Amino acid sequence: MNKKELIQEVAIRSGMSQADVEKVLNHLTDTVRESLHKEESVTLVGFGSFRVQERAARQGYNPSAGQKMQIPAKKIVKFKPGKALEIK
Repeated sequence: MNKKELIQEVAIRSGMSQADVEKVLNHLTDTVRESLHKEESVTLVGFGSFRVQERAARQGYNPSAGQKMQIPAKKIVKFKPGKALEIK
């Protein structure tokens, strides 16, 4: 399901217009993104939680050059699904 399909489905289920659903979805994703940039975690009860985690620097291998290389540390976003998202 892509963003357009999600908007259509939420509009059908909620009775809202697709334009209104798109605005809400855009504000939601903007708010989550801004919180993660401030390194705050975001928890949606019943859905899951997003958090920023530091990935340590590590040794890698470049197969085209045939040599080892250092991959620098970086911050990544981790998502932990809530219990309601477990597939049974």
